[in-house]
This record gives sequence, C-alpha cells and structure tokens, in this order.
Amino acid sequence: MRNRTRVRASQQRRWIAALVALFLIPQLLWTVASQAAPIKPTAINVAAATDNTGLGGAVPTVLVAADDPFALTVNLFPAGAAFNRDTTLDLTATSVGGSPGVFSPATITMPAGVSSQVFSISYTAADNGVVLAASVAVPKGKVSDVASGVTEPFDVLSDLLSLSKGNPQFSTGVGVGDAQCTAATTEPQCGIVVLPNDIESAKAALSLGTCTPDLRCTPGSQVVQFIADLGSRYTPQAPATLIFRCSKSLCRATNNGIEGFTLKVSQEATGPLDRVSQPCIAKGIADNGLINGPGAGDTFCTDYVQSRRSEGDLLLYLLFTGDMRGST
Repeated sequence: MRNRTRVRASQQRRWIAALVALFLIPQLLWTVASQAAPIKPTAINVAAATDNTGLGGAVPTVLVAADDPFALTVNLFPAGAAFNRDTTLDLTATSVGGSPGVFSPATITMPAGVSSQVFSISYTAADNGVVLAASVAVPKGKVSDVASGVTEPFDVLSDLLSLSKGNPQFSTGVGVGDAQCTAATTEPQCGIVVLPNDIESAKAALSLGTCTPDLRCTPGSQVVQFIADLGSRYTPQAPATLIFRCSKSLCRATNNGIEGFTLKVSQEATGPLDRVSQPCIAKGIADNGLINGPGAGDTFCTDYVQSRRSEGDLLLYLLFTGDMRGST
C-alpha cells in the first residue's frame, strides 16, 4: 500500500513538472525571441545641447564655439526600438550662412540593442542656424527605411569666453576676440563688457558670432553677446556697459559722425537683432527718454557722449541692465 502511494505521489510530481514546463516554455521562447529581435526603429530623433550649469539669463540650448564639443543625444523611435547590429549614422549639416563647416566626427555608431545614446560632436565653422541631420548610412543609390532625424537650429560661435563671478577684470573691462578686443585686434568687430558690480550668477559668457543676413546686421560685422544673471546689481542710473569696437575699415568715418552708426540688438538668446538701440537721454544713464513707441521703457541705449573714435576704430558704448546681443 505504501509503495502504491509513493508511485502515485511520484506520478503527480511528474505531471506537475510537465504542466509547469508547458507553461514556462512559451514564456522562455517569447523572452528569447524578444531578446533576439528588438523593436525595429522607424525613425531617428536627435537633439544638441551644452552644459550651461551656472549661467543665468537668456542662455541658448547650445552655447558652443567652432571646434568645441557639444552633446548629441540620439533616440530611436518608437520608444524602446533598437538596431539588431551596430549601425553607422551619417551626420550632415545645413545652415543659414551656408558655411563650409562639417561635423566631427562625420559618422557615429549606434550600438546594437541600444535605444538611446549620447555622443560628443563638434562643428568646424562659425555659423548661424546650423542644423544637424543624422541618417542611417546606406550604399549609394539605396534609401533607408529609417527616417532621418534633425536637430533644432543652433548657432556656432567664432569665440566663446567663459567668465566666473568675482573676476577682477570686470570693473575695468573684459574683451572677447583677437587681442582681447584692444586696439591691436584684427577683428572686424568685437566687444568689451564692463561690470563694476560683478554678476549674480556663478558664471557668465561673452562671445563673438558671425553676422548672417537673417540677423539684420551689417555684412562683414560680428555679433557680440553677453549672457549672465545680473540680478538687481544694475539700474538705469548705474548700468553695465558693453563696448563695441568696430574696425575703421568696416565703420568708416562719415560726415554724420559717430551718431550715424547704430547698434542692432536683441535680449533674446537667438534670432534676429530686431531692435535698434536708441540714444541715451544722458551720459551714463540707460534710458532713451522715450515714452511712446518702440524703445519706450527700454533699459538699454547707446551712449553717444562716451562713444568715440580710437586710432580710427569706432567705439560704441551700449548701456544695459540685462543680457545683450548686438552688432552694427
């Protein structure tokens, strides 16, 4: 009797094991199949960015100079999709200025089984409205069934100077460009920022960018940009100063004198210089005295009393209390 009981128990265990196996095998097969065949990508999404930690004010998503690295994040669509083998992506560029710049590297490899990856990329020229397109590399004459991805347009600067709070040169002026924008510079246009009351944010950025037709600046000039959080350190009665040095060849003397030259400005991080800085109501006061129309209420203006010629170069003094980007 005991032997029969043991036999039945053994048979029951075998039946249970068999049932468990029948239940688990499909699950195992599905898992293996899922691992072997990930979701096939149908499109590539790409985004460019830089680490702007510590900066305040109107900071663009990408703040980078030519040949300096920025982060390119590649995501495959739909979510969770991945290539089943390492796949080469070609990186190509278009831009507003149509400069001959290229991305370095020109190709990247998306690893197999990975749906998102960050790459370090640089661009070889200063230009505006640069757009990076990432597409699957295929033989000539072939077309990939994975749609290419493009970034939002971003500007690439010719010179980018990173500054820190407490810089001892702020009170006398910090220049960006060749020879720090002194009389020895070879730049067609450059800038010097004077900040007697320091900055509020941990960092600031002073840069030079190229002038392209979409910005509405003078052909051949350059765009000077200052970015920082100034808090309440500056007021119209005690403003900060951005000095634009324009070469004597670009800003030639005219019968109208220095008042014949104007600064086109913007307080936005990117986009056209769609404002004309009006003359200050008085020396050293960031107020143009306008109460109606464009410019009314602005806390920036061009101080033509301080502006002057120096060794043939034109120095235009822009008084301001917040971020500024401008050109002649």
